[in-house]
Amino acid sequence: MIPFRLEHVIDRTLNEGACEEQKVLRELAGVRLRPAEARAEWPRVLEHKWFVSERLGRDVGLRVAALDYFENVRLPRHTRTSHRPAASRLRRAARAHSLVA
Repeated sequence: MIPFRLEHVIDRTLNEGACEEQKVLRELAGVRLRPAEARAEWPRVLEHKWFVSERLGRDVGLRVAALDYFENVRLPRHTRTSHRPAASRLRRAARAHSLVA
């Protein structure tokens, strides 16, 4: 006995697949989101791009807007795909150039 109608299973499978927004946000900002989350976050990233561009008086681009949104507005650092936070990379670079004792 099948617990679900076949149409329901097909629709659910198609809706759970990777969406375009999910792929783009992973490429731009390095974040892993579920398809539903990516669809919800995409308009917010676009709005953030507009807001930052207006504040700076120039177009900041999608990559900068997406990185800034997920780094400073939306997600904590531990959900990013990179293993080292930016602060530790900056400290290491500063030490390498003898800027910090």
